[in-house]
Amino acid sequence: MLRRFIAFFILIGVFGTYAQAQNIPVHEQYMFDFMLVNPAFAGISEITSIKAVHREQWVGMDDSPSTSFLMFKHRLKGRAGGIGGYIYSDRNGPNSYNGAQISWSWQVLLSVKRQNKMMLSFGMSFRGLLHSLDETKFDRDMYDPIVDYNRKNTFVPNANAGLIFSYKQHFLGASFENLIPWSDRMYNITYEPNNHVIMNVHTGHILNIKSKFQLRPSALVKTNFHGLNQLDLNIKFHIMGGKDVRSVYIRHNNEVWLGLSYRQTLDWMHSAPLSLSPAIGFSYHAFTFMYLYDLGLTSLQLYNSGSHQISIGIKFWHDKYYNWDKHLIPSFNDDF
Repeated sequence: MLRRFIAFFILIGVFGTYAQAQNIPVHEQYMFDFMLVNPAFAGISEITSIKAVHREQWVGMDDSPSTSFLMFKHRLKGRAGGIGGYIYSDRNGPNSYNGAQISWSWQVLLSVKRQNKMMLSFGMSFRGLLHSLDETKFDRDMYDPIVDYNRKNTFVPNANAGLIFSYKQHFLGASFENLIPWSDRMYNITYEPNNHVIMNVHTGHILNIKSKFQLRPSALVKTNFHGLNQLDLNIKFHIMGGKDVRSVYIRHNNEVWLGLSYRQTLDWMHSAPLSLSPAIGFSYHAFTFMYLYDLGLTSLQLYNSGSHQISIGIKFWHDKYYNWDKHLIPSFNDDF
C-alpha cells in the first residue's frame, strides 16, 4: 500500500507539469498555517482549530484586492487521518471569487521510539470556485468588442495533492496545485492561456533552544515548470508560557511568537526580491491571534502602504495520546 501511495505522488510530479488549470486566489501567508499550501497538514496535529483570516492588499490603492476566509482542521479520533478546509471570498476590482476547499489526510507510521517517530502523511483536497466578472460599471465611452457590460459567472473545479515526511521535529513536504485540466470558460484561452500545475517543495524544523524557547525556520520553493519560480525563507521565534500540559512531549497553553518572511522571484534570466513580511502572534489558552504586515520590495510599493493580514482563532486540545498499533504516542504537538 505504501509503495502505491509513493508511486502515485511521483506520477503527479512527473506528468502533472503538463496539465493546465485556471488560477485561483492564492493565500500565500502560510506562516499562519501550512495547510494552505499542503493538504497533508490537515489533521496532522492533535488539535482541532478554527481560524478566521482577512487580508487587505496594497492599502491606499483604489479597488485594491481583499481576501477573507474561514478555515478549520480536525484530527479524526481513533483514526490515522484528519480533515480540514476553508471557505473564502476574494475581491479584486470587477473580479470576485467565492469558493470552498475540503481536504483530508492519512498517515503511515514508519517507526517510533519514545518521543521520536518517523511518519508519512498524504493529503488530497478538492475545490470549487465561482468566478464573477462585473462589467456593469465599465466606461461605456470607450468601445471594446469583448466587453458586453453585463455580469458574468463561471464555475471552476480543481484538486490538490500533498505529501509530508517527518522525523522528530523536522519535516519535508511537496504539494501540487491545479491538478484538474479545467479552464475558466469566461476567458478565451487563445489570448489568456490556462495556468500550469504548481509544485511547492517545503521544509521546516523546530529547534528547542531552552525549555520554553523555540526557533522554527522553514523554506518553500514554488515552480510551475514554465518560467515561474519563487523562493520563500521564513523564521519564527516562540516563547512558551503558562502551565505545562504533559504528554509524551511537554506543551504549553500560552505562547508568543515573532516571525519574518522573505520572498524572492527566481524566474528564468531574472531574480529579484518581492516582499519582506514581519509577523506577530500569540495564544492564550484556546484563543489565538496573528498579524502580518507585507512590505513589497518592488516598484509597486511606491503607490501603496503595504498589505495587512489578521487572523483570530480558537483551538481545542484532545487526544493527548494516540493509540497507534502497539504504541501510545501523540500526534504532532506543533504546527510548525
